[in-house]
Amino acid sequence: MNRYKIFFIFLVVLLISGFSLLPAEDKLHEIVPDVPPDAKSPVDTLFGEPLTRIIEATVSDNFDMAVPIVDSLQKKYPDEPAPYFFEAALLQNWMSTLRINQFEKEVEENVQIVIDKGTKILAERNDPWIHFYLGGAYGYRGFARFRKWNFIGAYKDASKGIDQFKKLLEIDSTVYDVYLGLGSYYYWRTAKSSFIRIIAFWMSDKRELGIEQLKFTIEHGRYAPDETIYVLLATYYDAKRFEEARELVNYAISKKGFANLTDLYFKGRVAAVFEDWKEVESTFSEILSRIENYKYPSIGYQVECKYWIAKAKGENGELDQALQLANQALELSKQRNEDMEIEGHIDSFKDIKKSLEELFKDLNKMALKGSL
Repeated sequence: MNRYKIFFIFLVVLLISGFSLLPAEDKLHEIVPDVPPDAKSPVDTLFGEPLTRIIEATVSDNFDMAVPIVDSLQKKYPDEPAPYFFEAALLQNWMSTLRINQFEKEVEENVQIVIDKGTKILAERNDPWIHFYLGGAYGYRGFARFRKWNFIGAYKDASKGIDQFKKLLEIDSTVYDVYLGLGSYYYWRTAKSSFIRIIAFWMSDKRELGIEQLKFTIEHGRYAPDETIYVLLATYYDAKRFEEARELVNYAISKKGFANLTDLYFKGRVAAVFEDWKEVESTFSEILSRIENYKYPSIGYQVECKYWIAKAKGENGELDQALQLANQALELSKQRNEDMEIEGHIDSFKDIKKSLEELFKDLNKMALKGSL
């Protein structure tokens, strides 16, 4: 997994959990809570219903459908930070799913509005949900600052986010969605990446705890389960627990009754691990068909799809088609504007292109050998 993706998870986890720098007496949170099977996080009584509709639209990749919901909330509640946080989250998910950088400015603007309005409200009343959205806003801003190499600014935002979530959890410890943050934090802080080890070399290995907390969130969270599924999929992939990843992606698809782009991506990547090349070809062909003519193009994502389709065809002995597709992908890669795109869930574009170049060489050798 590329370092931007890893640090994004790490930073968001710091903000959501708020426990990376807590003293020893807060060991209570290094657990998986024992709760009844039907226990769920409490409802946000003001925004819970529209938030659920926004999540449903996002999960189905119907981002355009969520835009008017957010707009109407901003008009109805102009002084509340939540609607602006929803817009920032919606646009960030949109960009992550399609690997585009189309809405960076809008995300930054909405995040600042959340911080300004949330800070003002908290000066008048201590509202747990304001702490929640304000902490999340600092998370988005911290990630944006990290991507621009502003590490000091990113760290300061992380600290501010931690403070907000600590206050939230002091008010209500039944917000089980927070275990998305805890689980991600406890796994990724000691993940195998050398980048994480540099940041957190002194921390004990709690990756198994992290995985169990993510599973807990899927079962007991109210607003975070769908997002947690994809965090856990990335975690399983990093941990090389591929059988569990395959089971989880199948669960995600069956739960919704359809596969969104992120479902398909993890399904295809896991199929490649198990060398199910027919599944790899069909899955990445489906992704390519959905993104190829999308109004906001992502050249890097298309190149990766073509790479995996070419790889699958090569493995199935279709050398001519594989070579042609690999060549097309290499030519297409020259059109990529890195400022307009973001990295994928697992590999950086640089790594994908390197694999593509190696595949093209191997296919040429195989074709030459077959012609002799």
